[in-house]
Amino acid sequence: MLVLSRRGLALSVVVALGACAGPSGAVSVPATDSAQAPDPGGSLDAVLDAAPQAGNGHLLIHKLSVRPDATAPATLMNFVADGPNEGGVPCIDCVNGASSSDNIGMTGPTSYVLSNRYWQYALSFTDVKYKGKCRLAWAITAGKKTVDSFSTTVDLPASAEGGFVLYAISRARPKYSGSATLTGKYTCGKESASQQAPLWFQ
Repeated sequence: MLVLSRRGLALSVVVALGACAGPSGAVSVPATDSAQAPDPGGSLDAVLDAAPQAGNGHLLIHKLSVRPDATAPATLMNFVADGPNEGGVPCIDCVNGASSSDNIGMTGPTSYVLSNRYWQYALSFTDVKYKGKCRLAWAITAGKKTVDSFSTTVDLPASAEGGFVLYAISRARPKYSGSATLTGKYTCGKESASQQAPLWFQ
């Protein structure tokens, strides 16, 4: 079941239509540690919380003109996305013809996972007023089966406050075919949020 806000969906569509220009992002190196993680008790949160660390991801932070009021949350979920692994993305301020620098380029969003391909998984959230460590985790599940799970930890400096965070990681395709669900979750201090998107493995 696709669980995206209208804003997140609109952002994904704009990103898909925008062409990325120039060498604005580093090449994403695929992570090769895609062995299935054991299911630590069955609940999706337990799977995400126990997801093994994976390296070789790409972190982007972009400051925006945000002046939050005292009642605003420290973080807000933006989206979870996936698509074929591409070098040079994600990138910031790389969409041809964009009217400002507040744009991103990503791999084309495609939830039909092709055979023999590395796949890129992304998660984004707004850092309203948080600094410190955040744990980002992904789980690919099919019913109660954990197809793959992986995570990373990022350290957000004070300069990240009032902007967005985007992290993408490439993974080897797991040995699985059929329907699945991608869940992305961030945990920053006491705050956490997650979103889901459907997958189909060829």
